[in-house]
Amino acid sequence: MEKARRVEIPVERKNGEVWAFMSIKFHDGDEDKPKVEAITNALAMAGITNVVMARDVEKWGNAEIPEGKQLMPDYAFPAMKECDMLICEFSEKGVGLGIGAAYAYAKNRPVYIIAKRGSDISTTIGNIAKNVIFYDEPQDLIEPFKKIVKNFPRVILASQSFARKQMMMTADIPFEVIVSNADETVNSSKSFRAQLAEIAMRKANIVFNQTSHRAKRLIVAADANVFFDGKLYGKPKNIDEARKLIKSMQGRDDIYVYTGNAVLLADGNEILESANVTDIARMSIDRISDEALERHLINNQPLIYCGGFHMTNSPFAHLKEGRYSTACGMTIEIAQEMYKGLQF
Repeated sequence: MEKARRVEIPVERKNGEVWAFMSIKFHDGDEDKPKVEAITNALAMAGITNVVMARDVEKWGNAEIPEGKQLMPDYAFPAMKECDMLICEFSEKGVGLGIGAAYAYAKNRPVYIIAKRGSDISTTIGNIAKNVIFYDEPQDLIEPFKKIVKNFPRVILASQSFARKQMMMTADIPFEVIVSNADETVNSSKSFRAQLAEIAMRKANIVFNQTSHRAKRLIVAADANVFFDGKLYGKPKNIDEARKLIKSMQGRDDIYVYTGNAVLLADGNEILESANVTDIARMSIDRISDEALERHLINNQPLIYCGGFHMTNSPFAHLKEGRYSTACGMTIEIAQEMYKGLQF
């Protein structure tokens, strides 16, 4: 018998994708399989990918929970936390259903109760539910959940940067990517701080306008440059330029990363709240051998990073002052704070 494994739920969602943990009172054997499959198909037609412990972890009784592990705390709770919502099939009551619903509610995940028409829904479970949806057949769930998916709050990262995606993942913020393709031409009449903030807001505004048909959402954008010797440096155009840049910074502790951030909390075509600030981090760059520099240039894709290096893959770069996230090219703390306003 195979060992049970946790469900892998991507933090980076496809555009319009919603993940739901579905709980249901289970019985031994395959009795529940047709019901789960029918509800799964209906939810998929509404735009929801669901997670079901009996199917996805226990494999309908063919996977064994490893010794020392328990289904609810070790498999179900982590999946609930990573999903966007909890859907609780409450036609038949069960203690586990109430425990799961309470956990999801405590983790600020919306709880939706579905039940066969005529089912008795307790006051307790009804009070924590965002909505109670009665149905005769699973197909009856499609339209109600289409509306829920359409209006479900989202986080949109206006960047395809691998480093920025990683920061969102580390912060446990589910997100989807919409690349702005904004014009990044700087306005040289403005200060360096203003230039970076303006470009970040340009990116955010383009994605805001592209998604004005959508409901509540948080749009996160950033733009960063390396600053030293009175000049801003973006991504090197070629390996030779990257090599010269890094050599010129070696032995210095006055290397700065200017990171412009723009975060918009929006609903439809209305901006509810915004932040637009350039944060600065100071770094030092070690002196390294020519051989070490060449290894860096070969192995670490220097042309995709401002200055030809990045904190996450350049051991010769050290944060001396400021936020680590700013040095990495996006001040994630701003997005984390505004994420709290994205009520589910």
